[in-house]
Amino acid sequence: MEMKLTSLLKIDETLVIPASVTTAEAFKDDPATLWTIPDVRKRQNLRYAMEPYLRIAAGGYGAAYTTSEKCEGVAAWVPAGQVPPGVTSLIRAGFPRLPLRCGWQYLLRNAAIDRWCKKLRKELAPERHTYLALLAVAPEHQGRGHASALLKPMLAKLDATGEVCYLETQTPRNAEMYKHFGFKTLKEVTTPRTGLPLWLMLRKPQT
Repeated sequence: MEMKLTSLLKIDETLVIPASVTTAEAFKDDPATLWTIPDVRKRQNLRYAMEPYLRIAAGGYGAAYTTSEKCEGVAAWVPAGQVPPGVTSLIRAGFPRLPLRCGWQYLLRNAAIDRWCKKLRKELAPERHTYLALLAVAPEHQGRGHASALLKPMLAKLDATGEVCYLETQTPRNAEMYKHFGFKTLKEVTTPRTGLPLWLMLRKPQT
């Protein structure tokens, strides 16, 4: 049976904090996290780095979904043509507090990676596409089908509308997982200054 987006919960203000905790748990040992927040003490505040992004999504920049009120898994998508949030929205979401929680180093390093990824995305996926900005499953819930539950409804919607989907991932394990959902690797690169590998992947609509 085809899964619908209605089978998921759209993240609103009441779910932002638990969803940010899940995301932080999923990414606490991620290579990019270790590079952007090398200070172990600051890394314990990772959920505060995730919270503004989810708050922005809950406010209408793209859309973020979770598997249930327990927030076992989280996915955030940005559709083609989405207007970036303004300064006021960024302030309300809590971005100015990030240096206090995670350090200036995180802010600068994360911004550098983000700029580079956006440049590559513009080069590799210039056509209309939906961007999978985030997929996270809490470690204790991994291997139970939550990633599939988060991906399939949106991918089915994109198939119906004939849109492609683009993402970046930083581990070979995740790259292999995405291949099972129809994504193909456009390019494998090394992120400048970090030495970290990055897989740039695209999925064309399927029938």
